[in-house]
Amino acid sequence: KQITVMPTWRKYIMGTLDKKTGIWSIKDDFAETDFVKFYSSLLNSKKLSEALKKYGYTLAFMPHPNIQPYLDYFKGDCDVTFLGQETNYRDIYAYSNLIITDYSSAVFDFAYLRKPVLYCHFDHDQFFGGGHSYEKGYFDYERDGFGEVEYSVESTVDRIIEYMENDCKVKDKYLERIDNFFAFSDQNNCQRHYEMMIEKRNK
Repeated sequence: KQITVMPTWRKYIMGTLDKKTGIWSIKDDFAETDFVKFYSSLLNSKKLSEALKKYGYTLAFMPHPNIQPYLDYFKGDCDVTFLGQETNYRDIYAYSNLIITDYSSAVFDFAYLRKPVLYCHFDHDQFFGGGHSYEKGYFDYERDGFGEVEYSVESTVDRIIEYMENDCKVKDKYLERIDNFFAFSDQNNCQRHYEMMIEKRNK
């Protein structure tokens, strides 16, 4: 019974990339950014902590690799497991009952397993305003997303609790979206790839 918070990064809160180490530095005001404030408040929410204990869930935090060197900025008195870069994503998908993200495409794999997803868009305008490397595409989170889109810490906490109260089951509305999004739902993807490769080779 694990809930995993798995946000992506923000280019506009980072400094420069060290090409030798592959590590991004952070800007001087990193601790004061909406990103750090939001996730620190979420992870350290007393209301959420009490609900996790009540329903028997644990909370884990696994941000994008570019944020990994700065996990200490998010730690407080919370009882949260901070997952490092050595953590395998497939283990997160296997053991998590609910994933909270913002804009990460990594949750497509989670949704494929018919598990619930929750999006946090507290900085939507800034994220898509040109300061990051993402641009708006065909996928509209409100229209196409695999779960609710929340815009504040308070509403996010309330929604997480709602999911825990219902054993973290995917709601019918989002299950239908998942079913309509993925062309196949079986164990034969590797077989299809193999057959396509053979077909192309023989042409």
